[in-house]
Amino acid sequence: MAAAMRGRGLSLQLGLFAGAGLAILAGASFNIQGYRGETALLAMLAGFFAWGAGLLWRRWQIAISLGLAGIALTAVEVHFAPAAFFGINTAGLLCLGLGGVLSAVAYEEVTEEMRLRLHDLESLNQELQDQHRMFLAATEDPALNYADLEALSATTMRQVGASFCVYYLGTSDGRQYVPQLPGAGFGAGRPQPLLPRKEGGDPLTNPLEENQEFYAEDRDRLSAVARLFTPGVKLVNVLVEPMLMGSRLGGFLVLGNKEGGFDPDDRRLAQTLAIRAAIHFGSQHVVTQSQEELARYALLNEIAREASGLPFEQVMTMVVERARELVPYDSARVVIFEANDTYHILGGSRVASDLAKSPLAEVKNDGKVVLRRLLTQGDGLFSGLDPGGETAQAAEALAPITGREGVFGALCLGRKGGMGFGEKDIPALQELGAIAGVAVENSRILQRISGQNVKVTTALDSLAEISQALTATTQGTYALERKTLEVAARLGGGSFAILTQVSGESAQRVIAAVGFPPALLGTEISNGQGLIGAVALSRQLVAVPDISGSFDLAAPPDLASLGIHAALCAPVVHQDALWGTLSVFSREKKDWSEDDKRVLSTLGNQAVVALKNAELFDSSQKMVWELGNLMDGLTEVTSSLEIDEVLTQVLVSASKAVEAQIGVLALEEDGRLVVRAAHGTDAETAHKLALDMGGEICQDVFKRGAAFMHYDPKQEAAAGPLDPRAVLCVPLTLRTAPIGVVFLANYAAGKPFSEDHKRLATELGAQASVAIDNARLFREREQVVLESLKAMAQLVDAKDPYTAGHSDRVTRYALTIAKEMRYASGDEIAWKRLEQGGLLHDIGKINVPDAVLSKPGRLTDEEFDLLKRHPVVGYEVLKNLHMLTDELVIVRSHHERFDGRGYPDGKAGDELPIFAWIVGAADAFDAMTSDRPYRKGMSIEVALAEIAKCRGTQFYPSVADALLAAHRKGSFRLIPQVSLYQDAPVVGAFENPTA
Repeated sequence: MAAAMRGRGLSLQLGLFAGAGLAILAGASFNIQGYRGETALLAMLAGFFAWGAGLLWRRWQIAISLGLAGIALTAVEVHFAPAAFFGINTAGLLCLGLGGVLSAVAYEEVTEEMRLRLHDLESLNQELQDQHRMFLAATEDPALNYADLEALSATTMRQVGASFCVYYLGTSDGRQYVPQLPGAGFGAGRPQPLLPRKEGGDPLTNPLEENQEFYAEDRDRLSAVARLFTPGVKLVNVLVEPMLMGSRLGGFLVLGNKEGGFDPDDRRLAQTLAIRAAIHFGSQHVVTQSQEELARYALLNEIAREASGLPFEQVMTMVVERARELVPYDSARVVIFEANDTYHILGGSRVASDLAKSPLAEVKNDGKVVLRRLLTQGDGLFSGLDPGGETAQAAEALAPITGREGVFGALCLGRKGGMGFGEKDIPALQELGAIAGVAVENSRILQRISGQNVKVTTALDSLAEISQALTATTQGTYALERKTLEVAARLGGGSFAILTQVSGESAQRVIAAVGFPPALLGTEISNGQGLIGAVALSRQLVAVPDISGSFDLAAPPDLASLGIHAALCAPVVHQDALWGTLSVFSREKKDWSEDDKRVLSTLGNQAVVALKNAELFDSSQKMVWELGNLMDGLTEVTSSLEIDEVLTQVLVSASKAVEAQIGVLALEEDGRLVVRAAHGTDAETAHKLALDMGGEICQDVFKRGAAFMHYDPKQEAAAGPLDPRAVLCVPLTLRTAPIGVVFLANYAAGKPFSEDHKRLATELGAQASVAIDNARLFREREQVVLESLKAMAQLVDAKDPYTAGHSDRVTRYALTIAKEMRYASGDEIAWKRLEQGGLLHDIGKINVPDAVLSKPGRLTDEEFDLLKRHPVVGYEVLKNLHMLTDELVIVRSHHERFDGRGYPDGKAGDELPIFAWIVGAADAFDAMTSDRPYRKGMSIEVALAEIAKCRGTQFYPSVADALLAAHRKGSFRLIPQVSLYQDAPVVGAFENPTA
């Protein structure tokens, strides 16, 4: 706008000067018209007076006098020339006067324009000086020691022009921000820690957490900043710049009392310095935190690996010994919780203690770490610590040991002294308890299957192996590389930049590029070859203003083909070793300045620090991610021995680990793959996706035993569940032989499976194959045992021809009653256990002598007591078979009564699960309707009447109702049986025979 107005002003000035010239030329011509010789001199003098009058028109008194003088001289001239020219001469005087006016106006315009332009030049010079000051500050020596906070604060204060400066950093728990003393510029007072306000928000930290600066000049805002200082610090103006580290506020920079206040340029400079400080402080924090986390995980993995497969007490002993390396202590013991709310100390007295009134109750019930402080011997020390006297103080940490079924013990650590353990110890204690629990559960499962204590490769072995191989992910470093190039490219016009990294001993590999073809990525440039190779060889910055004059530096890459004429390349050095190069290019010929060179070198050396830290952080995070996913997956997979549950957990864990949307698990059965589990979709769609659409992939992976991975980035959108964008298929192998495959799919754009995903899924599949095989073996063993038990039950029935088929009939009656009650709808396992419980319910009669079972006369009291013991005998026979659960309850409780008068335990009502009452009713009904030597079986009508009569006394009400309802509907019928004693007497249904 100003330039346009100045353009129009220049045109006006030129017009005024041109008009003045024309007026003066015309006036001079008219003024001397008709005069010769000496008279012409008078005419010229009159014209000069007229021009002067116009020139001094703003001083009208002088202008009028000069004008009148000119006219008077013209009148005198009339005596020497014909009067006919007087009018022409007067017109000439007027033109000369007009020319003088125009000359004066033009002169004034020109001088004003010159004054304005001089003022603009002075302002521009000041602005350039300020910008140069900020530039020098922003490109400060990258070797500046950030550990010397006093020097750092002083440098920052000087660069911004403030009167004082201090950096604040947040504590690890985020509860407060601590000044990095001594700061700079403080006299009487000094900075002090800041505790952010929780309720109602903090006026200072709230904007900082949103990455907004806080500037205070007025009284209200200065009061919010005054909390940062002790009395004695006078505040005129204060600028606070946030320092974000990741996604959280890691600290802030405080500057104050700048004369004239902080202008926008000062604020931008302070923001740049705060960001640079945040990068350095954040990198140091991340590296320290990652190293501590890796050390802790390595120790936990080592503990888990050494404990794998050991007996329970040896596992606990080893955990206690190694725990000292993670959480130092003076004494330690392990407490084991019992089922009856008691506990005992491992390795000590087996006498159980009451848990209810103990601090251990919180550990068992809530599963959390309990810290006890300021203890004495009288408070009771679970860790076995001797404080050193009755009044000496101690501290304890009680950490839960968690297994598949919850908290089963506690790790009790003790320290001398009142305070002892702190909140920072809780995560390590929780992880230690979890590792101990996993190791114990693995040992228990292995011993349960094999019957002996063996050491196997477990999930923790895999964790330990993976923790040895740290490979960097590219997401974090890629973002830093792109940002570095985007900033660097601005030096050359924002179009071209290349970042290389040392590859081998004599080459550079292109790892990022801006403006170049994608094919350039990954290209290797030998040392000494082209501009980049020359810099790598000499380790000196090279500036090329015109690449056409340096043919030996023009390729590779081929700069001329891209229209590049100038180049600047700097070596990137890390810890005195060449890390790579950073290059920028321009389409125009360019004389690179010292500032350009300094900026590129600074950027390269700062970027390599961030990149190395990002590589370390990404590597650490990736390892933690892999270990976490693998540990979670294997913990879930090995937590069950039910084959269907194991298959489902394998698939869910694999899908979660690789972030798959749909997963399918297929096992080889009779020479073909069969879908056994699906995740994220139904079984039919899973079969179509994996075995129809992806059948060739699954078959090839199964035959070759090698994983397959594919991603189609060109596909715009997935047409449906049978059209995924990304596919990952891994084999399930056991002892080098394939047993199945896991097929995983993703449908979202930009979410391909990675090599990390493939490796993780393959490792999980290999470990899961062991769990699948164990579950298969367990099922086969279970089937063998159950078939043997059923045969034994049939043998019991066969001991007495009058009870032949009794267990089978009771089972059929029980299933009919359960169906009427809609028992456990959809739960096949519950129905299976009900059926097996019915078949095994009288297995305890194997201990009853044949003479008692088939005695035709009255049983003596001793014989009847012996017969009544068969539920307990059956329970004792079966209780050590861990695959039996509901069945054990049925065997022991099928002779209990609803009113509590049954045997053997006298349980009543809801003290027993409903399935026990179902089998009890079925058993009683068959007993009533079967013939015995001592009595004749009842008719179904009489038996049903007895059921109705005893509803609520002997029989559970809803079970009796269901039996009667099923009979009314016709589904409950009397199962025919051949009577072996037609003449047996009719007696009471539940009396001692022949009583």
